Amino acid sequence: MGHGDGAPAATSHEERVKERIQVVYSRQMRERQIFMQELRDVRKKREKKMFISITNAVGPRWYHALSVPQRKALDNLNVAVYQDDLEGRPHRTASIMRSLGLYPRPSRKDLMYCIDICNHDGMEMLAQLYLATFGFSIEGKRESYSLNAKLILSAILYLGMEHLLFLLRERFRPDVTVGEAPPKPKAKPEPPVASPYLQKMVAFLYERPVLKRPPPPPLPNLDDLNDPYEEEPIITKPPPPPPPPPPPKKTIPKDVCDQLAGILRIHPAQPEASEYQGKPLKSGKAKSRQSKPNIENKKVYGMASNRKKKTHRRKPVAPSTGMTNTRYTINGVYEYNGKAWYILGNVCILPAQGDLIHGGYTNVQNENVNIHCGYRGRQPPPKPQPCNCVKQWQDTVFEYIKNTKCYCGHRYDFYNEGTFPPDELPFFVKPTQHSALQFNYHTIFNTDAKELHVDKEFKRVWETDSLLQVDTGIKVVKEDKKKKKKDRSNTCLGSRPRPEDYLRCAIRFMRRLNIAARLPDLHLVPELREWMRRRIYGPLNRQEKADMLRKSTTYWAFFTTLASKSYGHVPVPKEAQFGGHTTWLEKQKLNNNFKIFNNRYKLALYRSHAKLINLFWRTMFQAEMRDKQFRQIYFSYLFSCMEEIQLIPYIAREVQERANSMRVGRYVCLPRGAEDLDM
Repeated sequence: MGHGDGAPAATSHEERVKERIQVVYSRQMRERQIFMQELRDVRKKREKKMFISITNAVGPRWYHALSVPQRKALDNLNVAVYQDDLEGRPHRTASIMRSLGLYPRPSRKDLMYCIDICNHDGMEMLAQLYLATFGFSIEGKRESYSLNAKLILSAILYLGMEHLLFLLRERFRPDVTVGEAPPKPKAKPEPPVASPYLQKMVAFLYERPVLKRPPPPPLPNLDDLNDPYEEEPIITKPPPPPPPPPPPKKTIPKDVCDQLAGILRIHPAQPEASEYQGKPLKSGKAKSRQSKPNIENKKVYGMASNRKKKTHRRKPVAPSTGMTNTRYTINGVYEYNGKAWYILGNVCILPAQGDLIHGGYTNVQNENVNIHCGYRGRQPPPKPQPCNCVKQWQDTVFEYIKNTKCYCGHRYDFYNEGTFPPDELPFFVKPTQHSALQFNYHTIFNTDAKELHVDKEFKRVWETDSLLQVDTGIKVVKEDKKKKKKDRSNTCLGSRPRPEDYLRCAIRFMRRLNIAARLPDLHLVPELREWMRRRIYGPLNRQEKADMLRKSTTYWAFFTTLASKSYGHVPVPKEAQFGGHTTWLEKQKLNNNFKIFNNRYKLALYRSHAKLINLFWRTMFQAEMRDKQFRQIYFSYLFSCMEEIQLIPYIAREVQERANSMRVGRYVCLPRGAEDLDM
C-alpha cells in the first residue's frame, strides 16, 4: 500500500495494521457523513411538508384569528355606525378600527363615506372600506393579502358567521319522515318448572356499558347543489404603469447663444424711454434710488435686434361638457375678452350608462326626496375572439400557388402531386414559441430530391432532438402505458364529496342573503369545515381527540425548532445616518429620522408577530375542541395594536409599570384545589 503515490512501503506488521485502521476509519467516517447529510435532507423535507400542511390547515389566505377584545369591539360596530351617522363624525367607528388593529388606519373622510353608504350595516361598511382602501371588491381572490386586508375580511366573516350557520342549518336540515315504529317482539312465556332446582342458570361476564352516541341525521336531497361549478381565477397584480415620457429638450434663446459667443447685434436707434425713466414710482418701502443711475444705451447702426416671430394659429378643439352622456350642436363662435367661445345649442343628456346608486331619501319640507349618488360603472367589454387571419392567409397562398405554379416540367412542384398532407406542409415553416407561421418561397422551385430529404431529416432532428431515423426493417412495437385516470366529475359535489365540497356548493346560493358568503374560498374556514364534518359524521370520539392532542404536541416541538432557527425574527436594519460622528447641530434631524425608523421597525415586528399568531393558532385545534377561556388566555400574552410595542425601555419605572399591567391583564391557570384554599 502506498507505492503508487511515492510513499515508503510499510515494513513491519504494526505499520500495516495502523494503515489498515486508518483506511477503515476514513471509510466509516465518510459513510457517516453521507448518512448524516441524507438525514438532514429527509428532516428538511419532512419539516417543509409539515409547514405546508399547517399553512393549508389555517384556511383561506385572508383568514386571521381574532382576539376577544377585537370580537367585543366588532359586536358594537352596528351601534357605532348608527350613532356616527346621526352625529356626522366617525369617532366611534375610528375607535373600533383602532381596537381591530388596523395600521395605517383609514382616514375620517373614508370612514364617513362608508358610513353614509352602508345603511347602518357593519358588514356593508367594512366591505365598502375594503373597496375604498384597496381598490377591489371582497369577491375577488388575491394571491397575497396585507394584514389590514386580512383583518377587515376576517371581521366581515365574524359578523356574518352566526347568520351563515343559521342558513347552513336550514339548508342541511334532514327531511321530516313520519313513520310508525316497528313493533317490539314479545318473548314467549316459558312453562313453569316443577322445582326451582330445575331452573336453568346462565353465567356471563359483566361488561361495563358503552355509551353509543346516536348517529347524525341523514342528509336531505342535494340534487340542486350538483350544478357545475367553476373556480374563480386569481386576480393578479396589475402591470406597472409605463415610464413617463422624457421631458422636452430645453431650447436656449438665440440671443443667449449670441451673447455667449460674443456676437453683437447692431440695430438702429429708437427714441425709447430709458430703463430708469420708464419704471413706475414705487411706495416708500422700496429701495432708495442711487445718486447716479447706471443707464447703458447700446449703439446701433441700422440693424434691428428683435425679429418678429410668426404666430401659428392653434387647431380648434371641440368643446366638452365633461359628461359622456351629453349631445349638443354648435351654433357659432363668440369672442369675449379676446377669446373665442363656442355657442352650444340643443344640449340633451342621454340616459346614464350604468346602474343608479340609490343613496336613500331625505325629508325636505315634508317631502321625501331621493338622494342620487351617481351611477355604477359597468364592466369592460369582453375580449374579442382570436383572429382567423392566419388560416385565411394560408388559403390565399395556396390559391396563389395553384394559379401561378409552373407546369413546364423542369420546375415542377418537387414531386408532390395531388393534395398536400396536413401534417407536413411543404411551403410553410411550422410555428414555434418564438416565431409565427412562415411561408418558404425557396421550396416552390426546388427540384433536388437529396437536398429536400436532408432538409426534412434535419428539421425532424431539430424538433425531436433525436438521430436520423434509419429504416432497419424491424418493426418496433410501442407499449401503450395505461395512465391512471382520476375520477373527476363535472358536477359540483363530484363522486366522492368532502365536507369542503358540500360547503362550496351550498354557500354560492347564499351570496344575496349574507355579505360574508361572498368572501373567496369561504369553504376552507376551519369553523365551517368542522361544522360540516360534524353534521355528516357526528362528533369526535376519544381516539380522534387524542390524535389531535398528539399532533398539537408535535407542532409545538416543530415551532420550537423554527424559533431556534430565527423564524419570524425581524432583524434591525442598519442605517448609515445613525452611525459615525455627529454634532449637536444634527440632533433634531436625527431625532425626527429615528422616530420614522422606529415606527417602521415596530410595524414590521407587529406584522411578523401577527403572522406567527395566526399560524400557531390553528395547531391548537380550537375549531374542533372549542374552549371559551383558551382564546382569552392565548391572546392575553400578545400585542393588540402597534402602539403597545415597546422597543427601548430606557426608564426602569416605566418598565416595571408595564410589567405589572401585563401581569394583571393575563389569565393565570391556577392548580387544582387552589380556589378552595383562597376561600
